Amino acid sequence: MDEANIATYPLKDFLHLGSTGESSADLTNSDPSTPGAKAGLTLAQFWIVMVGLNVSMLLSALDVNIVATAVPAISSEFRSYNKSSWLATGFFIAFANSLPLYAKLSDNFGRREAFIFANAVFILGSGLCAGSKSMDMLIWSRVIQGIGSGGIYGLVNVIVPGLVPLRDAGKYISTILATWAVADVAGPLLGGSFAQYVTWRWCFWINLCIGPISLLISVLVLKLPPPQMTWNEKFKSIDYLGSVLLVGSTSCLLLGISWGGKSFPWASGQVIGTIVGGLAGFAVFAVVEHHSKVALFPLPLLRNRTAVVLCIGQFFYGANLLGLIYNLPQFFQLVFGDSPTLSGVWLLPLMLGIAIGGPVAGWITSRFGKSRINAIVGSGALILGTGLLTLWDAQTPRAVAVVEMFIIGAAQGALMSGLLLTAQVAVPQDHLAAVTGLSIFMQSTGDTFGIAAFAAIFVSDLERGLTNSGLELSPSEIENILRQPESQRALLSEQVLPEFLETCSDAMRGGWWFLFGCTVVVGVCTLMARQSQFR
Repeated sequence: MDEANIATYPLKDFLHLGSTGESSADLTNSDPSTPGAKAGLTLAQFWIVMVGLNVSMLLSALDVNIVATAVPAISSEFRSYNKSSWLATGFFIAFANSLPLYAKLSDNFGRREAFIFANAVFILGSGLCAGSKSMDMLIWSRVIQGIGSGGIYGLVNVIVPGLVPLRDAGKYISTILATWAVADVAGPLLGGSFAQYVTWRWCFWINLCIGPISLLISVLVLKLPPPQMTWNEKFKSIDYLGSVLLVGSTSCLLLGISWGGKSFPWASGQVIGTIVGGLAGFAVFAVVEHHSKVALFPLPLLRNRTAVVLCIGQFFYGANLLGLIYNLPQFFQLVFGDSPTLSGVWLLPLMLGIAIGGPVAGWITSRFGKSRINAIVGSGALILGTGLLTLWDAQTPRAVAVVEMFIIGAAQGALMSGLLLTAQVAVPQDHLAAVTGLSIFMQSTGDTFGIAAFAAIFVSDLERGLTNSGLELSPSEIENILRQPESQRALLSEQVLPEFLETCSDAMRGGWWFLFGCTVVVGVCTLMARQSQFR
């Protein structure tokens, strides 16, 4: 093609050309092991798509926790602190609920189409968040964001195996998951900086600036074969009753867990009622799915021991991952006296470990065709690292903390790909989306469980420890210390401070032991799983 014609050539077609003007079909390497060849993409197109997937995951992960440090500024502007917890709760409930639904929709309507829809919903939600005029509007906009974010997270892990052989997918999925984990940790840092130096609305405007890149790449470059179904068949094969039951049950369960110890006491009727209602709903859901011809989770999948035990492992892995990300900064602030920003910076060794552990695990899978070994070694290292946290106190050297956090991060990175890939390869190709959706659904539910359970253990142990040590503090004073540890510590006398620090580290130790127990369960699950042959 000559230069004169390039100016009038449609952009979509231009992106499907090679350097000599031939169509992508002519240039695609016929070798199925070449990245992108499985989906009919040239190597250049494949890497463009990977950029788009990473951008989506980066923004989606940032928005999981980006508002955590911006809540004071948001609450101050809208004068509504009592509703601020819903900014996270609404997002997490929508995120978790959307995961299995997107898996089913991608089977019916296509991976590419579902991913484009998820990106569009995420960008729409971000725009509504940025322009919110009230706390209520911001909360509902966060729910819309969560629906899009959940779709992005789940579908990326299904799209990559559609572009490369599953054995090689580990290299790329591990890198993308590492992007997610690093952004998950970096979110609060970025949110706090936006709130302090510009405006909290930049937490969402940034998505409007960068998000369209991924959306355009998905529309113009990404190619995946559409399902061979008529529109009538697509809508008939949706499990409407199962979807409603799953969304309702998950919402009740996560709402009860989120309320416990914060909005209401754990023994209150509101918390017990929602949790019991959620569990009862799951029981009804299981019965309905057993008899459904279009079940969200096919019955053969639930009879697959490896898939089931690894999904259980994902739940406790999520509890460990988010339990650490949320509470390590609190330890640094309460016990070491760091500022909120500095406590986030001290998570860098954890981020670095994840960024290295994930890709290394992916390379091992690609090189040797084994993914379970990553899960086993990763869980063993995580048991070691989390166990060492139980020894932390106010005298723990920073260098020791850095090394141990790096070990934990590397272990989490290896587990990320090890758990998911071992489950994916254990099921037939037509169950790939379902097992991916179930795995990530269990992980996201575990995220909320880990945060809530750690907080319940910590607050209970802290109140008991303060009483036993003679430091009589009211519940409101304890809440102020937990909300603003740096400034509240300064109010304590030199005689009281050492005992207070010891009490705080002892209370945190109960939470570390809980996360240690979660990691042991993950290790048992990996040992019960079997390594299947990569397709």
